[in-house]
Amino acid sequence: MSKLNEDLYNYLIENKSKITDEWITCQLLANPTYVTLKTEAYLRKENEALIEAITSIFVQNKDKFKEYIDNRAFKVAEKRATESFPIHESIQGFNNTRKVYWNFVQEFIKSTDKIVTVDDVSSWSNEMNSAFDYIVQIFSKHHYELTQQMLEYQQALILELSSPVIPIKEGIGVLPLVGKIDSQRSQIILESTLEQCTAKKLFTIFIDLSGVPILDTMVAQQLYQLLVALKLIGVEPIFSGIRPELARTALSLEIDFSSIKIYSTLSQALIAHQN
Repeated sequence: MSKLNEDLYNYLIENKSKITDEWITCQLLANPTYVTLKTEAYLRKENEALIEAITSIFVQNKDKFKEYIDNRAFKVAEKRATESFPIHESIQGFNNTRKVYWNFVQEFIKSTDKIVTVDDVSSWSNEMNSAFDYIVQIFSKHHYELTQQMLEYQQALILELSSPVIPIKEGIGVLPLVGKIDSQRSQIILESTLEQCTAKKLFTIFIDLSGVPILDTMVAQQLYQLLVALKLIGVEPIFSGIRPELARTALSLEIDFSSIKIYSTLSQALIAHQN
């Protein structure tokens, strides 16, 4: 580490509050609502931590910098993703920090009494831009992955809630299926129904398909797997509302429903088993 790099490091760290002040000004010009009384302290703290991380590249090993950024970027991305903060605004914030930061590097060049060569300036520029690029890359990667995880979780939750097992009396429940069932939803129905039947201590479940417009061959097979799985955990499945299309699909696949009680409507099934 050169004495000049150490001087640059100290200058930037000493001015991190001023850098943050100018950064906040840039952010407010782009978006007047970006900083509020509630968020200002947090944003200042995060930006100053970012400045410290960037500035460390001038005096420490690059591996340590990357280790810190990997960890920090994940935490910030997690918070931003949870808050549904637009990623383009986060990247704009990084870019504004980059511009303000380089302005202060230039101020250091003007103010130092030491000789600063073209090679020094080129090296600082490359190191700074590489650091910012790495931060944006890692942050964007974590933000995307976390957002995808949240979307998948929400989608799974919606699908699970769309297939509720409703207890109607002790040990007996109804599963009214409504809407299109694709292979993904049918898998969730299989898993969710088994879990709900076990949790609610059911021994009989009425599965009504009258609200399902169409079922393809793969879904028909998965429904059959549901029947088998229910029997394995000691729950008797009773079907109602099977449309002609599903009946034809079952025949073409040679799926044996002969051991399953089937009724044309849910009301008929409930009446037949009201005792």
